[in-house]
Amino acid sequence: MKLKQIILNKTFIVEYKGKEYCVDYLNSDKHTLGLLNRDIWEVTRNGENVNIYLFNNHSRKEKKEVKKNIILIKKLISFCVKNFNDYKFNL
Repeated sequence: MKLKQIILNKTFIVEYKGKEYCVDYLNSDKHTLGLLNRDIWEVTRNGENVNIYLFNNHSRKEKKEVKKNIILIKKLISFCVKNFNDYKFNL
């Protein structure tokens, strides 16, 4: 047997302040289509990406919301990193 590639995909379902978030991690030791045009971490709520993109034409309210989302995503990812190896195998 010879190991050719490892693709690691982990999904964390995190409840934070009464809301549920899906935090996905994807990485590979070689090229893979799943990593093209995306970051290693992706955070969604109700099936939609949490908006972290700030544009010049955003209103003050939209800019404030994006800044809050960036802080939220950092917290969620930090929490998932701390609990990255907590999965208990049931073999």
